[in-house]
Amino acid sequence: MTTKKIVDCINAVFFLLFIICAFLFTFLRGNETYSYYENRNLASMPVMTSEGMLDGTDFSAVETYLADHAPGRNTALKIRTWTDLYLLRRPVVNDTVILRDEHILLPYTKHEYDADTLNPAWIEQGAERISETLAGHAELTRSYGGYFCYIAVPCQYVCYEDAYPMYLNNRHTYTERSSEVLFTRLDEKNIPYIDLREIYKSSGTLREYSSTIDNHYSIQGAFEAYRVLLETINRDTSLNLHVPANEDFALNQIENPYLGSRIRKLCGLWESDEHLWKMTPNEPLLYLRSIKGEPENGEVYALPDNDWQEVLYTTYMGGDLSESRIDTGREELPDILIYGDSFTNALECVLWYSFDTMYSYDFRYYTGHTLDELIRMYQPDVVVCVRDYQQLLLETGNGK
Repeated sequence: MTTKKIVDCINAVFFLLFIICAFLFTFLRGNETYSYYENRNLASMPVMTSEGMLDGTDFSAVETYLADHAPGRNTALKIRTWTDLYLLRRPVVNDTVILRDEHILLPYTKHEYDADTLNPAWIEQGAERISETLAGHAELTRSYGGYFCYIAVPCQYVCYEDAYPMYLNNRHTYTERSSEVLFTRLDEKNIPYIDLREIYKSSGTLREYSSTIDNHYSIQGAFEAYRVLLETINRDTSLNLHVPANEDFALNQIENPYLGSRIRKLCGLWESDEHLWKMTPNEPLLYLRSIKGEPENGEVYALPDNDWQEVLYTTYMGGDLSESRIDTGREELPDILIYGDSFTNALECVLWYSFDTMYSYDFRYYTGHTLDELIRMYQPDVVVCVRDYQQLLLETGNGK
């Protein structure tokens, strides 16, 4: 055997050992289920079946699992992100639009005209389905004298629509068509709603109330939603709630570095001076908070014990909880039930202050009862649905 063949054999053996070690390490190490930087769940190991092996789906699932759990995956992700961001200076990195001059990270969206979502029939049917569902909840709430209201919150791509480069899609057409059709349906069915996009635009705060690195609105934007909601309730009912002014709450910056959710601020490599803020009533009020039925002494702001640890939007209410409740012991005030997804979190941080009991549900995770069952059970004086513009015509999380 020649020297070259010996070297080739040694290389092949070492390469095979490397593959085997990496394979074993992937299976033997702790099974992670969530990718912190990518803000998504990792693939699970599939249960192999004869049918899945014959058609190849099981092997594809195993390949996805191995890719998601490969050793050094986070390091490789950060290296690739740094290369695309600073060396190659790509305009889109990790499905994130990079606006260097304005220091903004925006979500990348496929071109609208290639998507079914611009189909007029799809929009009409979606708006009809959602409005029918909301009409049922509203009618049930009215049946015992309660009040139902729908709140539409502009997500980040709506607030920064004009910031997208001309060669990238900003979803303007879909935003206009979907909101117009849905709000027309709500008007026809006599369902009270609040369009925060128009309220923010009229006060010149559309961008001001949105994050530059995250999909959500700020606590200031949530506080404005809180005020407008109370004004709407007072207009349509006899509850006569006190509408707080800005000076009724203390506004304080949270000093911890804020990562946001744009691929966790591009794997922690993107510099930003944006911070989270919190608003607390100037007159302290005792309350009892429970999560999934268990008493909890935690505050509505979930903060670390130091000012250097990174924080996320989950600072508000501790993140996406399937169910939670706040009792203030003020029986003279009405009760409220609020449901939606993560866009309820910041609003809940201030909303509880105006009610005796606040029930909160996220139907992406809560499966104990339907929304109608909960309404019948608690008969809250006010029921509020919160949806962002990206979810206006989607049924996921709407209480079924």
